Amino acid sequence: MFASIRSRLTTWYFCILAAILIFVAAGAWFGMWASVLIAVNHDLQLRIDDVQQFIERQLAVSPTELVDEFQEQAGLGLGGGLMEVRDGDGRVLYRSARLGAAELSTSTGARNTEFTTKRSGDIYARVGSRTVVVRGRRFTILVAESLRAFQQSREEFEGILVLVSAVALLLAALGGFWMSGKALAPVDRITNEARQISISNLSTRLQLPPARDELHRLATTLNDMLERIDGGMRRMIQFTADASHELRTPLTLIHSAAEYSLRRERTADELQEAMRKIVRESGRTSRLVYDLLFLARADSAQNALDVAPADLCVSVREAAEQAVTLAELKGIQVSTSLPADPISVEADEDALLRLWLILLDNAVKYTNEGGRIVVLVRVTDSHAQVEVTDTGVGIAEPDLPHIFDRFWRADKVRSRSMGGAGLGLSIAHWIVEQHHGKIEVRSEPARGSEFVVRFPRYPAAQVTGQKDNGLAAQISHRTMSKGPEL
Repeated sequence: MFASIRSRLTTWYFCILAAILIFVAAGAWFGMWASVLIAVNHDLQLRIDDVQQFIERQLAVSPTELVDEFQEQAGLGLGGGLMEVRDGDGRVLYRSARLGAAELSTSTGARNTEFTTKRSGDIYARVGSRTVVVRGRRFTILVAESLRAFQQSREEFEGILVLVSAVALLLAALGGFWMSGKALAPVDRITNEARQISISNLSTRLQLPPARDELHRLATTLNDMLERIDGGMRRMIQFTADASHELRTPLTLIHSAAEYSLRRERTADELQEAMRKIVRESGRTSRLVYDLLFLARADSAQNALDVAPADLCVSVREAAEQAVTLAELKGIQVSTSLPADPISVEADEDALLRLWLILLDNAVKYTNEGGRIVVLVRVTDSHAQVEVTDTGVGIAEPDLPHIFDRFWRADKVRSRSMGGAGLGLSIAHWIVEQHHGKIEVRSEPARGSEFVVRFPRYPAAQVTGQKDNGLAAQISHRTMSKGPEL
């Protein structure tokens, strides 16, 4: 019954309005009855004053005829027809016949008028009493006013309150149900529109309500969520397509080399050459699969880094030493400038090493023979900064915003011939983000590129020697055989 928001809103509206009506009705009832009692009390006060003045006048003229005068004046309306007068000893001097056996005595001997409501026999009345002293004699004056007519009016008023409240609650419940339906109609529309959105039409967006209220914000939030899901799905589809394309090429080459070798008898040299192709392409495929697995784990937050205080210079120096081997094969000079003192950062040392190897590997790939690569490490006020600069082919300005996209390559043919799949910089970007750092690139075609990576310094580290004049000696180059690709 209360499963829908509409039902719950109507119920809450009904209950709150019922509580308000009960409060208002109770206030009106008590206010009406209080006003009646105030008016009756005022009338009784005037009657007691009249009786007191009568006693004062009668005692001044003929004290012995006081009782007889009471009987005569009562018939003329003294005391309102319901009156009782007692002397100081409590004897009744006069009592209206209409009182019958009803007991009116409420006086405590106070000189001020006292009021109370009496129910005695057939009498339901408001009683006022006062004790007065006239010419040395003490009298207790009691007057009453029947409340039967007021009680009947009160009962009629109660009936009207109940009837009006019931009608008001019924109309409020119906109106609340109708208004909640109108207010929640956009929710039903949003629900129906959302149900029609599937993976095949993720580009569809919900219609925004015209009023900029909570439902407008809800629809906007859902549209933003759909935008993120749509973008993620497009990236996943593109990623899958690119991965399939990248894997298809080496697998085709491996299959072709093996099939070609089996077509007829081959010499040992021919078989060795075929095996070299298979090994080369299988190695490229393995690296691609490893990178894809790394990025997939990164996307699912499963690639947790082992972060600990580390010396940034150690990983940079090790990566530069490995890069020298590849650079010497192309006659490229690699030089490093490292501070004499350690630079402490919170980082995963293996991830840092991979980051520098990716940047240096790209620099070697896209720097022509006889070029130069410079690795510079410096310290700013709160950051450690690593700069990898090369004199390579550079990157065109329109391509700069895309270099960290997966499988993106400015020169696809040349990159594939160099063994690249367009994943290295994506991995580098992820590593920098996981270390709360920032990576930037500046490049001009035919003039080279500069990658700048900044990491927050470890708070507890005390690093000195922030000037370049304390740098280590540059690494000299030796001609070595080519090692594994970076």
